[in-house]
Amino acid sequence: MFGFREFNALVKRAVSLLRTEGLMSLLRHTWSFAAYLGSRIVLSRKVYLYEHSLVPRDRSRFLPRLDSWELRILHSNEDAERVAAEGFEDFRDAFVFARRSLETGAVAFCVYSGTELVHVGWLAVDARGRTAVDRTPFDVAFDAGQACTGGTYTKPTFRGKGLMPYGYFERFEYLRAKGFTSSRNSVEVGNVSSHKAHAKFDPTIYGIGRYRRILGRSYWRVEVLPGGPCRGMPPDRPGGRG
Repeated sequence: MFGFREFNALVKRAVSLLRTEGLMSLLRHTWSFAAYLGSRIVLSRKVYLYEHSLVPRDRSRFLPRLDSWELRILHSNEDAERVAAEGFEDFRDAFVFARRSLETGAVAFCVYSGTELVHVGWLAVDARGRTAVDRTPFDVAFDAGQACTGGTYTKPTFRGKGLMPYGYFERFEYLRAKGFTSSRNSVEVGNVSSHKAHAKFDPTIYGIGRYRRILGRSYWRVEVLPGGPCRGMPPDRPGGRG
């Protein structure tokens, strides 16, 4: 639901964009947000379905190409307020539904360059938090040590610096430390940069999901991949069918 808090956050975000990035950036973000609201009414997605094993990995392989950065893990709005009080950008001003997502129990991983927010990723450890991370209804066995990730965003001026693989590494390590053994997520079929980032973790791609939502009615179908599950990249991408 789009309430007063979300409207207030949206206004603050619009003012910030106009001041720091100019009118054209504001118009682009306005169009993107309008498209997002439209997707709440009519949505059609075709995604690859991923499963990652949460095994020990060498952190040095996933560091971002930045001179310095700081990761903050936020479990609640109180955490977000404390980080903002330290002078860091409040990520809830950039993401209209972040307050509500934190209230569901979803966990936000925020990466800062200086005090500037440059990357955000989410994870969920139960069904309640999952609705804030990814509404695509693929199966997640939370009661069997499985979690899910999603909601990943990198600021355009910081893309190409390895922040997505780094963010996923930190999320996977967080889950592994809490005893989870695997994590699932979905990636739009055409999102090549995300597929490449995931491939660094040698995931299993176990199917294709087709999701449609029209005026509150949802339709979901999972298709097996030709030839069965594969590793690394999707089968229709260079390096696929591992």
